[in-house]
Amino acid sequence: MAKLEREALAHYLDSKFNTKVADAEKAEFEVIGDDIEEMSVELNSDTEQIKNILGQTKTKDNGYTPSMEADPFYADPDKKLYPRLRDIAMDRIKGDGCKSLLLEVIVEDTEAENHLAWLREVMVKPQSYGGGTEGFAIPFTVSEDGASQKGYVSAESLKSGNPTFTEGAIPGIGG
Repeated sequence: MAKLEREALAHYLDSKFNTKVADAEKAEFEVIGDDIEEMSVELNSDTEQIKNILGQTKTKDNGYTPSMEADPFYADPDKKLYPRLRDIAMDRIKGDGCKSLLLEVIVEDTEAENHLAWLREVMVKPQSYGGGTEGFAIPFTVSEDGASQKGYVSAESLKSGNPTFTEGAIPGIGG
C-alpha cells in the first residue's frame, strides 16, 4: 500500500456547537482546512523522567493534552462555522459557550463503504481576528475537553459534506 496523502485525514467541527458525544446525531459538521496549507494535531505528551539512586531512569506518563491550530480561517458568511466563531471572538465568549464536537476521519481505502472516525468533545477558541490583505481572518485553536469515542462514518455521508458518525467498529472489519 502506498503512503496516505494528507487529504486522507479530515477534521470537521460541529457548526451547531453541540457539546456532548451523545449528541452526535444532532451535529452539523463542516470540514476545516480549505484555506490551510498545513494543520496537525499536536499531542502535547506529558512525561517526566526521574533518575533514581540506582542509576535507573523511570518515566512517568501523564498522557496527552491535544490541540490543533486552524490558521488561517477566513471569515466567510457562507461557512456554517463563521457566525459562531465571529460571536465567540467579538463577544469574548468563554467556557461552555466555546464547546463543540470535533470529528476526525481517516480514509485509508477510497473504495471502502465506511471509514475510521473519532468524535471528540472540544473547546474552540479564536486566537485573534483581523489580518492582512488576504482577508478578514479568525484563526482558532481546538483543544480536547471531555469525552472521546471511536467509530466510523460512511463514505456516502462523507460525500454529502455532512458525515454521520456511528459508534463502534466498522461492520465486518472491526476497528
